[in-house]
Amino acid sequence: MSEMRSFSGNGKRILFFGRTKCDASETLLRKLVRYGFDVTYVKSKSRGEKLPEDILWWEGEYILCFRSLFVLPKVLLDKAKVAAINFHPAPPEYPGSGCINFALYENANEYGVTAHIMNEKVDNGEILEVRRFPVSSCDNLSSLLARTHSKLSDLCSDFISDIYTEGGKLIDEKISSSNHEKWNGEARLLKELDALQTISLDVSEEELKRIVRATYIEGYPPKVEIHGFKFYLNQDKS
Repeated sequence: MSEMRSFSGNGKRILFFGRTKCDASETLLRKLVRYGFDVTYVKSKSRGEKLPEDILWWEGEYILCFRSLFVLPKVLLDKAKVAAINFHPAPPEYPGSGCINFALYENANEYGVTAHIMNEKVDNGEILEVRRFPVSSCDNLSSLLARTHSKLSDLCSDFISDIYTEGGKLIDEKISSSNHEKWNGEARLLKELDALQTISLDVSEEELKRIVRATYIEGYPPKVEIHGFKFYLNQDKS
C-alpha cells in the first residue's frame, strides 16, 4: 500500500502525488507546506500499487502529480474543484511511457517537460505549459533523464508559486497561452518500451548503438532473448 500523509494549513487544499526516494518530491512538498496549503501527500513506490483506501474521501481545489506512477480514477480527478494537474517528463510529442527512450532512439534534437490537465486518459488533457530544451549528441539516457527531472521539478515549483499568488485564474491563462500545443497521437505503452529494450540477434552495429544510447541505465539494461532465456547488457567501463 502506498504511503499517505497530511499537513494542515489555512490555504487551498492540495492533493500532492510524489514518488518514494525522490528528493524533488520532498522539496516540492516542503514548499507546499511552507506556503500554508492544506496538503495531503501520497507517495508511489512502483507501478500497479493500490491507492490508499481513504483517498476518495479527499476534496479540495487542486491535485498535483509529480513523477507519480498512479493512473488516477475519474472519480478522484473530479474532486479537484479548480484543476488536476500532471507534470509529464516529456514534451507533447511523446505522450505515455518510455518518452525519453524513444526521443533518444529517434535522435531528437529537442526534448522538454509538460504541465497538463488530467482526465481519464493518460497524457491527453489540455496543455498548460511546455518547456523545451536542446538534446546534445553526447547525451545518453542518464544525462538526459537527470536534466529532465530537474526541469520538471522547476516547472512544478513555479506552478506552486503561481497557484499561491494567482489562484484559479492561472489555469485559464495557461490554457489560453498554450493552445498551440497539441498531444501527438496515442500514449505509448510499457510494452513498446520493452520491445525497444529487446535486442534482435541480427541487429546491426549502428542500430545496437542507438538502442544502447536510448535504453541503457544502471539497473535497467537492454536485453537479448534466446530460447526463453534473457541476457542483459553489461557495459564495460574499463
